[in-house]
Amino acid sequence: MSKEESEREDNPVLGRNAYPEVTSVDNAALLSFGLVVNDTISWTKGEVLGRGAYGTVYCGLTGQGQLIAVKQVSLDASDPESAKREYGRLQGEVELLKTLRHTNIVGFLGTSLYQHVVSIFMEYIPGGSIASILHRFGPLPERVLALYTHQILDGVAYLHLNRVIHRDLKGNNVMLMPTGVIKLIDFGCARRLSCLNHTASNSGDLLKSVHGTPYWMAPEVINETGYGRKSDIWSVGCTVFEMATGKPPLAHMDKMAALFYIGAKRGLMPSLPDTFSDSAKDFVKICLTSDQRLRPSVGQLLKHAFIPNHETTVNSWETQKKICCNHPDGLCG
Repeated sequence: MSKEESEREDNPVLGRNAYPEVTSVDNAALLSFGLVVNDTISWTKGEVLGRGAYGTVYCGLTGQGQLIAVKQVSLDASDPESAKREYGRLQGEVELLKTLRHTNIVGFLGTSLYQHVVSIFMEYIPGGSIASILHRFGPLPERVLALYTHQILDGVAYLHLNRVIHRDLKGNNVMLMPTGVIKLIDFGCARRLSCLNHTASNSGDLLKSVHGTPYWMAPEVINETGYGRKSDIWSVGCTVFEMATGKPPLAHMDKMAALFYIGAKRGLMPSLPDTFSDSAKDFVKICLTSDQRLRPSVGQLLKHAFIPNHETTVNSWETQKKICCNHPDGLCG
């Protein structure tokens, strides 16, 4: 095997076989992250950054010497129908990622398909996940908690304005840049709706499939009664609780027991310890309101006293709503 052939065999982006390579590169995104624009992203695979139900994420070194994150999913070549469904799901994730451009959302760079392996190239976030930060440093002090929560809300606000529900917000899917900037990642469960509503009168557009992670899952998701953007708000409350205490609510329970407890809506969710301010405790409490109709929207949460500089944030939110549409609740149809 020649050196060139060997390089192609080792590199899932450059390699060739009977299945034609499909590569899609977002040139504007590449430039915005300081990456050299080429027809393909040539890269070398490094260590595993994380594994999940929807693939494995690796650290990659590009041919220009820059670090990127690469999510890879292997399609089942022995089951064409299954491979087709999985590829369709990944296409949906990629199409959604292409449209998202926000400081608090991970940047999308491009994709490739080679030898039944789909690669999704993304911005590298060296700080790691909030879950790993908690493991290294323990629960966050309230000031840091508030700063991170503010940025999580900004990211969620952007998603909701663009009719996107994340559906799997948790410490593992919230990443930290060394500069303190928060990035939301993993849009494998995310869904864009034609009209993002949450009231019973608009139940025809609500989702009913179960997606997410048990300890962060809203009652309406568990019960499959129909849900919308308010399910993300519940997950935000669980994530803030996780950042404050080191674990999500009900972590002392088995996963199934926690699901039954949340779904039954019979017991109160735990509150933050008394070492936290009343505003912090109230923020988590209102996020974990069982009835999604009574749960606050992201716009209301951005006005909460717990959020630092919340007046500036609210003004920015109101401006975005006017740009997005004229709906009184900031919904885009």
